[in-house]
Amino acid sequence: MMMKWLTSIVFIAACGGGAKPEPMAAKPTPAKMGDDPSCPMVVAGVSVAEEDTDKGGALVFVTTGGDLMDLRRRAGALVAMYGAQNGPAEAMGMMISAGSQASTEEVANGARVVFVAPSPEKVGPLQNELRMHAGHLQPGSCKMAM
Repeated sequence: MMMKWLTSIVFIAACGGGAKPEPMAAKPTPAKMGDDPSCPMVVAGVSVAEEDTDKGGALVFVTTGGDLMDLRRRAGALVAMYGAQNGPAEAMGMMISAGSQASTEEVANGARVVFVAPSPEKVGPLQNELRMHAGHLQPGSCKMAM
């Protein structure tokens, strides 16, 4: 009986004693590779429009079926990065000239990023810059398409 027990232990140890498989590393999804967290344009189904306001302008990002919460997070990150002005040069939050105050508002199916010019004479140039950015942004990326 002792021999059968010892043989069973040796057999079990031999079967389970091989090399352990290497854990597989999680692969980033294509949408997250090189991702700019301040770019609402990478959200599926997104579009952007510029709106003039009395004190500046706004970029309005809306999605038709994409991740609404991700869009709003990215709009908030755009405002945070713009306010800090200390991010990578290719980040959306760094593309807009500094000097204005920025905030975000929720809108149906998206977010509105509002920019307030520091003085009345800077309202027009800010509106022109926002219009230019809205016209050049393409779905899937915040790289300027010219």
